[in-house]
Amino acid sequence: MYSLCCISNSLSEQGHKFQTMTWARFSKLPREEAVATVSARTLNNIRVTYKVLQQCANNSWGYRVSSNLFPLLTYDVAELKIQDYPDWIDIQAAFADCNMFINDSRIRVSCHPDQFNVLASEGKHNVAKTIKELNHHGWFMDMLGAPRDYRAPINIHVNNTKGEPSEIADRFMLNLYKCDQSVRSRLVIENEDKGIWTPALLTEHFTTLPITYDNLHHKCLPDGLTEDEAYRLCYNTWQDNGYFKPLFHYSESHPDKNNPRSHADMPTEIPLDGGHSFPVDYDIELKSKDDAIKEIQKLRLKLLTKKR
Repeated sequence: MYSLCCISNSLSEQGHKFQTMTWARFSKLPREEAVATVSARTLNNIRVTYKVLQQCANNSWGYRVSSNLFPLLTYDVAELKIQDYPDWIDIQAAFADCNMFINDSRIRVSCHPDQFNVLASEGKHNVAKTIKELNHHGWFMDMLGAPRDYRAPINIHVNNTKGEPSEIADRFMLNLYKCDQSVRSRLVIENEDKGIWTPALLTEHFTTLPITYDNLHHKCLPDGLTEDEAYRLCYNTWQDNGYFKPLFHYSESHPDKNNPRSHADMPTEIPLDGGHSFPVDYDIELKSKDDAIKEIQKLRLKLLTKKR
């Protein structure tokens, strides 16, 4: 199964767009107007999420929920509480619609907090901000009705190279246990495209967490393993932690950019398929979003037709 990441281009073209708000804009408005604006945009974002969930379910896709549904809610200076929003009753109703739909359709959902979240940071302030942000993600995944296990992973990067790998891993795990259960029961980590955290190193130092295999990151930061070897190594970490079907990431380098880490718009091939022995789902991180998934499905169908 393939999963759409955050934004549906086709729904955006129909006017179903996520809305955000900057602190600069918020701070210039009278407080009541600013809160009302954030409240209305939050309600819009959850209703758009419902639309995207419907699209994904209709196409048998999964969905990576956007981390930007709640403008400024975790921004300390804004001092916002969602329960005080004028649209809070409608927001709860919109959450309930998503919750019911996710449970009825059994669509797989996940989320990917931004890379500024660093559980292994040596700075207490950075760790505190990260825990707050991750707990926020755990809360909204609960509100959406996502299961509290690795069927609905919260995926982050280790994103730290200060110290020995074992020291970094110890800091990470110590701080993870300070997070809410809604986070601890879902958190997975992925190999990175720079630094040190390859599939081989992650599986050596994080033995109690599932590892998400990202094929493009592995190409940018290789570790001597082939793609197939790294795939299977990461696959086994999901089986070791409860026999859950892995959710991996797939992308390709943009052909017209010098930076190999830049994601392409459309695919030229299909993700590695482990078959019945090593089945996985994929978040498709190509920039053309739903169009990219449809193209992968076409390429896969052509390949299957040739094999017959």
